[in-house]
Amino acid sequence: MAFRINPFRRRSLFSKYVASFVGLVVFVLMISSAIDMWITYRNTKNMLLRGQSDKAEAAAHRVEQFIVELEREISWATRASAVTLDQRREDYGFILEHNPAIAEIMQLDGSGRELLRVSRASVTVGGGDDWSLTEAFRNAQHDVAWFGPLTSSPTGPHMLMSMAHAGENAGVTVADIELKFLSDILNGVPAGAGVSAYITAADGKLIAHTDASLAPRNLDLSGLPQVAALKKSNARVDIGETLDQQSVLTATATSPRMNWLLFVEQPLSEAYRPVYDLLIRLSWLFTLGLALCVGAGMLLARRMAVPIKALQIGASRLAAGDFNQEIQVHTGDEIEILANEFNHMARQLREFYARLEQKVEDRTRDLAQLVRELRALEEIGRALASSLELEEVLATILTRAVELTEADGGAIYSFDRERKAFRLAEAHGLDPSFVNALREVNLTRLDGLLGEAAQHGGAVQIPEIAEADGFPLKAATLAAGFRSALVVPLIGSDGVLGALLVERRAPGRFAANKISLMQTFAHQSVLAMRNAQLFRQAEENGRQLAIANEHQSRFFANMSHELRTPLNAILGYAELLEDGLYGELPERAKHVLERVRSNGSHLLGLINDVLDLSKLEAGELSLALDEYSMRNVIEQVVGTAYSLAHAKGLSITQDIAESLPRGRGDERRLTQVLLNIVSNAIKFTDAGGVTIRAHATAENFELVVEDTGPGVAPEDQARIFEAFQQGDNTSTRRQDGAGLGLSISKRFIEMHGGAIKVASTLGVGSTFSIVLPIRVDQQKAAA
Repeated sequence: MAFRINPFRRRSLFSKYVASFVGLVVFVLMISSAIDMWITYRNTKNMLLRGQSDKAEAAAHRVEQFIVELEREISWATRASAVTLDQRREDYGFILEHNPAIAEIMQLDGSGRELLRVSRASVTVGGGDDWSLTEAFRNAQHDVAWFGPLTSSPTGPHMLMSMAHAGENAGVTVADIELKFLSDILNGVPAGAGVSAYITAADGKLIAHTDASLAPRNLDLSGLPQVAALKKSNARVDIGETLDQQSVLTATATSPRMNWLLFVEQPLSEAYRPVYDLLIRLSWLFTLGLALCVGAGMLLARRMAVPIKALQIGASRLAAGDFNQEIQVHTGDEIEILANEFNHMARQLREFYARLEQKVEDRTRDLAQLVRELRALEEIGRALASSLELEEVLATILTRAVELTEADGGAIYSFDRERKAFRLAEAHGLDPSFVNALREVNLTRLDGLLGEAAQHGGAVQIPEIAEADGFPLKAATLAAGFRSALVVPLIGSDGVLGALLVERRAPGRFAANKISLMQTFAHQSVLAMRNAQLFRQAEENGRQLAIANEHQSRFFANMSHELRTPLNAILGYAELLEDGLYGELPERAKHVLERVRSNGSHLLGLINDVLDLSKLEAGELSLALDEYSMRNVIEQVVGTAYSLAHAKGLSITQDIAESLPRGRGDERRLTQVLLNIVSNAIKFTDAGGVTIRAHATAENFELVVEDTGPGVAPEDQARIFEAFQQGDNTSTRRQDGAGLGLSISKRFIEMHGGAIKVASTLGVGSTFSIVLPIRVDQQKAAA
């Protein structure tokens, strides 16, 4: 009995085989392509993020260096050795010339009054602006710079920076920083397709951008997802948005010193372009493979069961990530070729993974080395900034030099110019007995290895110590097991300072990057030695100045006492002669005697002022605190000065509030202060009069002395409160002034915890204002 095969069923079975073959191949291709795409996407994204993060961290580091450089330059300008306005002006000009980010520099005196303002366009001396209530003045410290909040201007964001001068109440330097120059740092980020970078403050305000036109617009970027996340919870997002809502791949870094945020971004369309290109290629490959599979399936469907099974098993292993297993098919046709293609693809994937893992390992190693170097430099920087102990700083430098150059030991030698010899300063990783041997020897020969390095000014490599001529203590070094060395000279602006030496127990040359790192450590060592030398010089100068100042103050105090005794006797005898105790005198003699008594009284007043000033300088004058009436003080001064005003045809009036409270302070010194100001007003006023006003607030007396005199020029208003200074030398000579009264008065007011200032217009008059605490329970220190 014969059976006929239904053609439809036969064709269906054939189609089933073809469909199975094609489906299997398509499945394998799709899985492989998906894995390849996912791996490529993930690796591309991670690589891009790492690259952008490196750029962001590097830019943030340069921003920190930018701030540190500003602080260093302003710190240099506040040094104690620059005490005159000319020196300050030269220093400020030098800073403006070498740092374009500093737009303007101001010098304030100890009370917050502006003495000097220097910009690239002009120099203003004695501007007179009062900074005493600003944060820039109140928060200024000598060792640490104060940075103010951001301010906007047509040219971009600005920021104030201040630092106190060395010395007690020596003043403050304030610098106006243009932050638009941070764009130069951002423009240093390695360029890529569409890559941009910007810096924001902690609140999201834009500080700088690679697009320089955006910074002056005072943009608020806190609405962007990447900025908002970092601002709200310190979280970092990989995908962010631009102002025009374009998706970008973003990496962030922070500037810890300023609490700024730095972003490096690239549009996703540019960042993932390699992935898109791969997708297109895979699509074409997939289409081509599909066509080949269909044709091969139709021709060889009946013979594909076993090869397809092998392909299926092999494809499953590939999909599982086993790229070491090869598909064994020996059909001599396209199936075998397809199997070979699978095997070739597996080898490519295996090689790709191997290269990728090697790149990751190399990159990780390089980053770890870079992190160690940065941490070492940061530690050395902290040591230089926080310690003036040369041994401590050199020990830190040497330890890091030995560690990062992968050496086994090292030493720092200092050079004694008087003895022309190198002496061991610090050692690390050396046996104590070897160190003692090094300390006992002064390397007096400059023609040896250390001298050669110092003469050439560059690093000297010793691949084999046994073959090197002039190596210091060669035999002891070889006995200690060291075979190779690297010597870097320490050369400052004034010549050779020493040498930095690292040694290894293995022979061979040091890598170029290690030599560069050693030269950086050498520069840090030179800076530490120079700082220590300058500190010792400044300390010695300060000690000598303090001794001289103390001797001067005691001399003035003693001489004032010695001068008052005979002068009081002269005045006493003159008064007895004037009273006729020794007989009637002729009119001419009486006139001469009156001039003697008048000039003697004036001289006694000057001596009393000098005595008060010398006691203040020596710290030997204190206040006698007690209850007093401010009304009585004013009325006593008015009564005393009335005859002087009447003799010049001037009026003297008083305007005292009805309910002045009783005060606590030194009534005699306050009377002396007010009398000095009123007397000066009468002395320099030729027409009009003098008015004294007084009222009280919740805690202070407020006194005002107004006159109709010639006034004080703006450039003289700050210095009239200095010792031996007055507003006009001509008027000083005409009125026989010594320039001590206002200086002493200012100090008495400050000892009460008060303040005095002057406001004046030339040709109109002057107004002296005094703010004085009503109750003074403890004497304050005078400025």
